[in-house]
Amino acid sequence: MSDDIKNFNHHMWYREEDGIITIGINDEGLSDITEITAIDLPPEQEKVEEDTPIGVIETDDGPLNIYSPVVGTVIEVNASVLEEPSVIQEDPYEEGWLLRIEASEPIDEEDDEFEDDEDLEDEDEE
Repeated sequence: MSDDIKNFNHHMWYREEDGIITIGINDEGLSDITEITAIDLPPEQEKVEEDTPIGVIETDDGPLNIYSPVVGTVIEVNASVLEEPSVIQEDPYEEGWLLRIEASEPIDEEDDEFEDDEDLEDEDEE
């Protein structure tokens, strides 16, 4: 995982580039999943709220809600994961991203750093 990727909401990750937020499911979120059976993502141009479910990944282990780390507008949905959901498990941080959101306000980094600290306590440090 590269340094510019931050974890949030325990099972999600995001990367920010020039106000565009790319989000996906992190390794922790994928750890209990054997198979992803369906994905429900918001359509492009839909407005999303921070910390509110915006989609669902249906798995053999039950549904997994997808959240946004920011208030913004969906500008791109990864069509390849809709067609082939296993891409998320094979390459969650590159090919398996879920969607891109244009943030309408800056991300509150303080919350994310706090959650990153919690995540580090749960994992063995590399």
